[in-house]
Amino acid sequence: MKDKTLTRNTRSVASRPRVVQTAAGFELAGLYAPQFRTMELVDQCRAAFEEAIPLLAAYDLTLRDVSRIVCHIADADEFPASFPVFRQFFSNTSPGMTMMWLKDAPSSVPKIMFDLIINVPEEEELEAEAGF
Repeated sequence: MKDKTLTRNTRSVASRPRVVQTAAGFELAGLYAPQFRTMELVDQCRAAFEEAIPLLAAYDLTLRDVSRIVCHIADADEFPASFPVFRQFFSNTSPGMTMMWLKDAPSSVPKIMFDLIINVPEEEELEAEAGF
């Protein structure tokens, strides 16, 4: 009998990350590399950010708009290797970062997963910045 787990797409439509509007702006939650099982953490990080770009673009947003990153890390030892990837994708901005170590995560989950938070200033704040 053929093992269906090897031929199945690694991410079902229901579990794909999506941009959700919140009271404060937007959130792209549950972002991770689509084919994470064969990748090192640094490559998973890069693939996740590459996947975020078109998802955010659908809302006229970019990674420059991200104000906070929540990292869910299953492999803390490999995490420092991802720093150059963060510098690559966030070279002009410095979003705040929260890290959550999933210490006993099974190997069946991604080594790194992100929630990207985008705070949109209220209209009054925009007027104050413009000098009105």
